[in-house]
Amino acid sequence: MNMSLSKIGGLLFIVIALCFCTVSIAFSRNPLLEPVKENKERYLNTVFEEVSIQKDVVFGEAVNAKGIKESLALDIYTPENDNVKNRPVIVWMHGGGFRYGNDKTQTYIVEMAKRFAKKGYVCISIDYRVRDQPIEDIGGTLSDAVEDATKALKWVRKHRKDLNIDKSKIIVGGGSAGGILGSNFFFSNKTKKKDKAGIIGFVNLWGSTGEKWGMLNRYKKAPPTIIVHGTADKSVPYSNSVELVKKLTAHKVKNELITYTAAGHTPVVHMDDFEIKIATFLYGLI
Repeated sequence: MNMSLSKIGGLLFIVIALCFCTVSIAFSRNPLLEPVKENKERYLNTVFEEVSIQKDVVFGEAVNAKGIKESLALDIYTPENDNVKNRPVIVWMHGGGFRYGNDKTQTYIVEMAKRFAKKGYVCISIDYRVRDQPIEDIGGTLSDAVEDATKALKWVRKHRKDLNIDKSKIIVGGGSAGGILGSNFFFSNKTKKKDKAGIIGFVNLWGSTGEKWGMLNRYKKAPPTIIVHGTADKSVPYSNSVELVKKLTAHKVKNELITYTAAGHTPVVHMDDFEIKIATFLYGLI
């Protein structure tokens, strides 16, 4: 059968076009080539297998209660092989009653930092000044800790490009004393507006304040807050968190209280459960 050159050329054009479309479709559907940011499970579920940790990055200096100048450091947890630039960041603050022997390497803080880094967050665990006898000067203890946390947040914002984070999506999390520190940072009238810039959420792990660690009174512009607490906590009364929820709700601040009946202080046995609930809460903020 004879075909004109024009017909042959037309057929070749169609064949080439079909091949191009097939390759394009295959390329677009190849999961290995899709950017992680398009993964709908990111920030909600685990999407990375490994976490890189950069330890002991100095973010400032301060004079401690002994009159000695000390360096303040932080550890950075990032998901390995991540190609997303503007990621939300969680700044974690350890517990330990503001006493020596406790720092940014506290076991459950490290575990939470790793778990949320595997979800795609950048996580930063910070040190702050502690004391031998924090109870003797509660005001000074809290003032030092809040000052150091403020300094760490300033450092995070300054290094946003190095960290590949979005400075308008900062979350603060703290356990026990770290939660009390966070509460004093957010719910007192001593923290300046600029120091809270970009903070969109607060994760309070069994660290709601009461009479002992500060009766606070500024809730109107507090960030959305999620609280984890056990009803049998003898170190930080569960009732503190109940009262906090009432105050946040009265000021129309989004909040959630995760309660573990009969659980004591630091109920890490429930971490698998509250990790999911915290991730879901934060997912709605970012």
